[in-house]
Amino acid sequence: MYPEPLTLLKKDECIELTKKCKITRIECFRFDCELSDKLQPGHGADCHCGLLTISTNLGTSGFGEFVISSGNLKGDFVGWAAVFQRIKGLTLTDGLKYVHQKQEAWGEVRTHLIESALTDLSDKLNHSSAGKKELSFLSDRTYLFEHSGAYISF
Repeated sequence: MYPEPLTLLKKDECIELTKKCKITRIECFRFDCELSDKLQPGHGADCHCGLLTISTNLGTSGFGEFVISSGNLKGDFVGWAAVFQRIKGLTLTDGLKYVHQKQEAWGEVRTHLIESALTDLSDKLNHSSAGKKELSFLSDRTYLFEHSGAYISF
């Protein structure tokens, strides 16, 4: 299993930030072939690559990248990603609890994706001045929209 995202924060900081920090927006981009090849060279034609972003009321965002084989994508992409909308408005702690409750129903790929975005978010909250450097195009929304075959936001 993956490390608990909130264990990355010091106890006092964690308590204070999780009380104040609420998830305000969740976006999921499914990339086109060009961007998929850039991020996941050799990913194969039977895979979908993309990015999940979680934004908070504190202005911090966490990112999680995914690769889904077409066989694991039941239904369409929007339906696959729609399960994440339930964590909107929750604190990071409550969001993580909800993810753990849904782990079996969501499966390993979705669970890992949301946990990795929460981990990235927690890391950025803990080290706001020394946050992880992102690839420049991941923060360029115009570029992401131009290279997305599907998008969902809640």
